[in-house]
Amino acid sequence: MNLIGARKIVGANNYYLAFATPAMRGAVIAAAAQMGLNVLRVPVFLDCGPADPGTIPEGAWRGVYFQYWNIETNYPEVNPGENGLERLDHLIADAEHAGIQLILPLVNHWPDFGGTDRYVAWFDCASRDDFYRNPTIRGAYQSYVSQILTRTNTVTGRVYKDEPAILAWELANEPRCDASGGGVVLLGWVRELSRWVKQIDPNHLLGVGDEGFFGKHGVDCSALLDVPDIDFGTFHLYPQAWRQRDPLNFGLRWIEQHLAAGRSAGKPMLLEEYGVTTEDRNSIYRAWLDAILEQDGAGDLAWMLASSDDETGALYPDHDHFTFYSDADVPAICAHAHQMTLAS
Repeated sequence: MNLIGARKIVGANNYYLAFATPAMRGAVIAAAAQMGLNVLRVPVFLDCGPADPGTIPEGAWRGVYFQYWNIETNYPEVNPGENGLERLDHLIADAEHAGIQLILPLVNHWPDFGGTDRYVAWFDCASRDDFYRNPTIRGAYQSYVSQILTRTNTVTGRVYKDEPAILAWELANEPRCDASGGGVVLLGWVRELSRWVKQIDPNHLLGVGDEGFFGKHGVDCSALLDVPDIDFGTFHLYPQAWRQRDPLNFGLRWIEQHLAAGRSAGKPMLLEEYGVTTEDRNSIYRAWLDAILEQDGAGDLAWMLASSDDETGALYPDHDHFTFYSDADVPAICAHAHQMTLAS
């Protein structure tokens, strides 16, 4: 089952692309195109601390921020300008020009770039789980999402919900709810928010953005697939982080289980993050990606593609040791891109 019309997805993640400089953005898009990738998954959150309007809030990325707590209004507000959402405008336009589509998660479960912890701090709540339970936080999240979906792109002139370069939105990056009864809480949150998003933007696909756990951390992959307004399933694959001794075979089983779950639900299933750091990374990737192709998965997105860094003049730092920069680093992905194109 496919997500892009008749095409399979083969692509990569990049966490800074929505707020990077034009040169950094262009270098990653060019690298993706050179590798034959057709989708990039890019977060569209950059939530920052309290500030007066017009000042740079704590947590901004090199002076760029998308949302901040306005001290004057005591409520989070978006930054629509050139050091804010105009960066995202340019990403969408550049991706369209390159023939690449975007999957855009709307909030991070983790504290990187603000995330649910920022919302919890803004409203003086006690736990990350409150992001999924507290109605005031939910209202703030909905306010941000609504402003994103209905924003008019200053480059293309189109409203985001009409942008052809956007393939899909995701409710969150790796949502979890470890509270007692967290599975019920998270499932209810997904049901409510997915229905609400689809009312605003019926034009684009919608995913949860979860890691694909089966009954762990409040995540039930099968139950999330059954939510009517969720169009495709997602799963992530990090065997070393999950302390699996045999990354290759764990990954093959994990892929098989999730593609089977997608078939059972009648929905496409996307391996949207994966990575290992071993010396035989390329051979492991080859086996995993062959399994996606042979079992008719919707596609796969590696973590992560980066390129040059304007600030240092060097390659963007490989903070997590999963980063790759060209086809020479991961030839298995380039070969897979060619195979997926032929299979579409």
